[in-house]
Amino acid sequence: MKKSFRFSKINLQKNNEAVHAIGLKYKTHAVEKLCTNLKASRKKLGVRTAEALFGLMNLLESSDNLADVNALRNRHIHKLDGNRQGQYALDIAGRASSYRLLVQLLDENGKVATNDDNVDVTSFYGKIQIIQIEEVSKHYA
Repeated sequence: MKKSFRFSKINLQKNNEAVHAIGLKYKTHAVEKLCTNLKASRKKLGVRTAEALFGLMNLLESSDNLADVNALRNRHIHKLDGNRQGQYALDIAGRASSYRLLVQLLDENGKVATNDDNVDVTSFYGKIQIIQIEEVSKHYA
């Protein structure tokens, strides 16, 4: 698998202050295409799921850190275990949807971020400013 090194980091201006959004990396070119090309996404996932995915991607790109996304609660950010240990999932269209976005949380140096010290989840998510999108998957499929 070829890894995609495209890194999306938006720097916005708000009242003459730089606002830093979450940086997004993509594990593969195929994942990047699914998350950035609406036509391809609609073809593979269907119209409703593709539009929900793009809504989530816009939310991620416009948030300062993962704590902002977690505050909304409808995306149900949760830690995975088993063979997906160290990864997190976000519901694409709420809990009723079977699609989820699998991500790897990275620190400011691009290394995998872990909550080994068991700090408050909001504090931990507040430090996350880079997310690597691993895959879009249909849960229980």
